[in-house]
Parts: sequence; structure tokens; C-alpha cells
Amino acid sequence: MSIGVGISRPGTESKTNREDTYSEQLSAIPEFAHLGPIFKSSLPVDLTESEVEYVVRCIKHVFSHYIVFQFDINNTLNDQLLERVTVQMDGSAEGFEIVHYTSCQVIKCNDTGTTYTLVKLPDDSSAVTGTLACTMKYTVKDCDPSTGLPDDEEGYADEFVLEDIEITVSDHVQKVLKPNWSASWEEIGAENELEDTYTLSIPILEECVKKIISYMGMQACERSDKIPEGKASHTLYLAGVYRGGHDVLVRAKMALGGTTADPGAQAIAMQLTIRSTDESAVQVIASAVE
Repeated sequence: MSIGVGISRPGTESKTNREDTYSEQLSAIPEFAHLGPIFKSSLPVDLTESEVEYVVRCIKHVFSHYIVFQFDINNTLNDQLLERVTVQMDGSAEGFEIVHYTSCQVIKCNDTGTTYTLVKLPDDSSAVTGTLACTMKYTVKDCDPSTGLPDDEEGYADEFVLEDIEITVSDHVQKVLKPNWSASWEEIGAENELEDTYTLSIPILEECVKKIISYMGMQACERSDKIPEGKASHTLYLAGVYRGGHDVLVRAKMALGGTTADPGAQAIAMQLTIRSTDESAVQVIASAVE
């Protein structure tokens, strides 16, 4: 594990394409040069309440074998500046290896800076989800609010516990629209196919469809995310690309009336069939509903 230097910049968004902006920022950091192109960048997730002194948001940049966690940190205080800021992470229990911390050298009063943490994905290709604990560590220097200049050159070490970060199946999947889903299904074939049945404790088909799409991070095709009124059964068709460039298709046949331990509870019986150009991708996508 190593530590480098990150970026300190105002909290304004570039006018260029979001993904292009991320690629440009990350490619400027030497320790990330070997990672290749970004496969997927997540939407920002808040790791603090909005009213606290340090407001932190995280963006996950997924690569073929690594994830770069980007932490945008807003120092809302007018009498403290932060130096050598990193976000220390712990995912060792689930096989995630912390490779490098890119620190932000200075975050001035009422300003925003960015720090990065590089994490290697587990060697087990099916182990792609987990929870990582996060702690922001930094040196504090008290400042004169009128000038923003530090009162003391030494400062003192401090830390700030953040919310945990979840890595989910959907982080590893890009949505892809297949205009002719059935033809794509036949083209992939059944070489890497998994089929299983589930009973889901969800009382409404529409809710079930939304959750499956969300958990898998895939694109609904053939307008199958829309359920005709009054229907007691439905088939959902999904398409996506798994990390590494592997096509994945999903067919989920759902029907109201699944059997649960509670006789009075509504449930949905689902037959799930997954096909992919990669065997491990099939296993990972299936794990999203387990």
C-alpha cells in the first residue's frame, strides 16, 4: 500500500461529459495509469449528513480488476483548514485489498478537495460485493476566519468516521439496450446458462420488476418494465454488459401466488434464467437476488 498526492479544487462541476471528466482526472494520477479505461462510474453517494462540519460524497470508478473510490470533501468550517487528507478503508475481511491512498494536500476553509483510494478486487471472480468501512484521516490547523491563514504551523492529527460503502452487483454492470432481445438471446446461446426458481416476499409485480432491475443494474428491453393493468404474471427481459466486456441477458418469469412460511403473506414465484458470454458473470448476476 502506498500514499500519493491528490487534487484540491473548488466544488464546481465541469461542463464536459461526466465520464470524460472522471477519466481526465484519474489519468493525471500516476498510480492509476495502469488501470486502463473506466468501465463504470457510479452516481455520488453521501457518506455524511449535510449539516456536519465535513460533508463527504463518494463516487465509485470501476475498472477491470480495481475500484477507485473518489471522495469529494467539503470543509464547511471557516476557522480550520485540513492537510494531508485521506480516507482509510477496510475491506480485508471480504477479500478487497487496499493498494494506494492518494491524499489531498490541502482543503481550505469553506472549500472542497478530493482524495482517492485504490482497491483491488478479490481474486475470486465471483466475490464482487462487500461492505468497506471508511475513516477520514487528516491534520487540522486552526485558522483566523477573517484571513483563512493558519494560527499554528504544526496542527494536530484527527479523524472522522464516515458511513460504510456498499459494493453491489450493479456496480459491475452497464445497461445496454437490445432492440431485438430474442435474437440476442439465441445468439448468446445456452453454453453459459443458469436457471433457478425463487419465492420473493414481494406482494406486487411492479415492485418486483423495479427491484430486480435495480439489484442487477441492467436495462429492461421490449418495454418489459411496463406491466399491463390487472396482470397476475409477467416476463421481464434484461440486457447488460458485465465488467470485462461480457454480454449478459436475463429472463425473469414472475407470477403472483408464491408460497411463503406465512400463509397469509403475498409473494411472487420467479423463474430466473441468465445467459452470458462468461461463466462467472452468470454466477455474479444470479447472486443479486439471493
